[in-house]
Amino acid sequence: MVDTSPYRSFVTARAGGACEYCRLVEAGCGVTFHIEHIVPICRQGCTTLSNLALSCPGCNLAKAGRVTAQLFGGAESPLFNPRDYDPARLGWHLHFTLDRTSGVIAGRSAIGEVTVTTLDMNSSRRLFARKLQLKAGLIS
Repeated sequence: MVDTSPYRSFVTARAGGACEYCRLVEAGCGVTFHIEHIVPICRQGCTTLSNLALSCPGCNLAKAGRVTAQLFGGAESPLFNPRDYDPARLGWHLHFTLDRTSGVIAGRSAIGEVTVTTLDMNSSRRLFARKLQLKAGLIS
């Protein structure tokens, strides 16, 4: 296991304390979020700031060693990479929408759709937590 602790403060600040995939806020979850390798070590990813993201445990564990996944039609699509965009939130909004009433995240693109499905971003527990965080004003 690679030690990412030297990067934690910067990666967390850069992400605004929120999962860079499902937008849950770490301070409102009661768990420590993971410093995730966007391109996993098992795929020759390196431990550099440009390859690290703040990820809730649910997103990180669901993503595992994947960088792509199959769309419903069978075609392969890359998963969302928050470092492909500057600022990172712009990239998120290009690929996803967040219904502020229901808390549901939907994909706007093939990348968004495959990421929502693969990471199970709308699982009942994450949806419940996201709705609470939206009502509390934690998710911007």
